Amino acid sequence: MDKTELLGKLAFEQFKTQSDYLADKIKQMITSEEFEDGFIFPNENEFCKILNVSRGTLRDAYKKLDTQGFIERTKQGTYVKCKETIAIQGNFSASLELATKQEMVEFISAFEPEAACLAAQKIDEEGIKQLEHLMAECEYNAEDPAALNTANYKFHEFIRMQAKNSLVISALTAYYDIFNKQIIDTIYYLLKERVGSFRDNALEQHRELVEAFRARDGEKARRIAYAHLQADLEMYAKLRK
Repeated sequence: MDKTELLGKLAFEQFKTQSDYLADKIKQMITSEEFEDGFIFPNENEFCKILNVSRGTLRDAYKKLDTQGFIERTKQGTYVKCKETIAIQGNFSASLELATKQEMVEFISAFEPEAACLAAQKIDEEGIKQLEHLMAECEYNAEDPAALNTANYKFHEFIRMQAKNSLVISALTAYYDIFNKQIIDTIYYLLKERVGSFRDNALEQHRELVEAFRARDGEKARRIAYAHLQADLEMYAKLRK
């Protein structure tokens, strides 16, 4: 695909302002790596002619992307930031959107068990009761994969909240929706009626987690959370082969 054809994919659709649409489309092409790290956009006059937009529209789109951390604007031109630069600058939201599946797996494997450990140490009696209620909700919906998936999401969301650490909660919440959509939803969709064994193992690990929380045993909660997560990842890898 030559550069003109590549840039032509930015043609406008309806329902958004031109600048919002353009910013979203450029970001999509960055995250899909159609615009690679370091890609240099044409000068403003040339780019506006290609897109048939005003300089104001282009600059508004650039401003949004610059704020989000995806591009760099200099006197020499406008270009796509490399992932390493985005990470070093501490732009977590942009890094999250650019992350590979392997990077996401490594991230959640490092942080989710630690959140469970903190939560087990900090949870109070009311929190234990709520966690037991959420576990029961998972078991009640065991025969309905869609409802079980929703209950499972609430169970793990509550555990993260019990860590009572705003940085941990913020990072994992930002990530977990993507993980749930790409990994957990895929497992339940591909397993369908064969979900039984995977479901039964997951529910047993939920019970073990609750026991660890009752005992305020952070180390045990960490081990179980890690094993629970790895079971998800192993099943996902198996189903994708």
